Amino acid sequence: MTDFATHGPIEEDPRIGRAAARLVISALAASEPEEQAAPAIGRAELWAHARRIKGDPVNFAAERAIRTDPEVARLYRKLLSFQAVARSELAAAAYDSSATHRRIGSFELDVIEEDDAPPALVIQCLSDSVPAPTMIEVVSIEGVVRLALPAPVDGHIVIDLPRQDAERDLLRLMLANPLAGVYLL
Repeated sequence: MTDFATHGPIEEDPRIGRAAARLVISALAASEPEEQAAPAIGRAELWAHARRIKGDPVNFAAERAIRTDPEVARLYRKLLSFQAVARSELAAAAYDSSATHRRIGSFELDVIEEDDAPPALVIQCLSDSVPAPTMIEVVSIEGVVRLALPAPVDGHIVIDLPRQDAERDLLRLMLANPLAGVYLL
């Protein structure tokens, strides 16, 4: 049996997938009734989309529904949050961190702003056994920003956040908000 309190989940353990699914399904069932879900895409399809593995095919119907239907987007973020709780080493919502420094599972995020250089987001991978994230999604009252991440170099992922790029500047401002949800996917 996997001891989540001291070791974290082991990816090869088939019980992990079943335990995570049971946790997500029970939390989702307790949070809202089925008839409130948007009819554009089913929960099972949305859950499969949220759980897809890097390199697997993308469900474009799910992506389209997430981007166009606010209810589906809300449900998708809720599924990501439940998944983050179930498997905190892969992703976690960082709602309780300081504005410029956050720790999310096995990753530390820092926004570095110096006078002579554009601001940058540095994500440090603290564990070699955890796969590096490929996307970052930040959710706050300002909106949702989702960016692809480059491959890590020496355990660090660096993204420039120039003020001239509207999307990246919004990401910088959202990361400064301690109430923003940050997801590493």
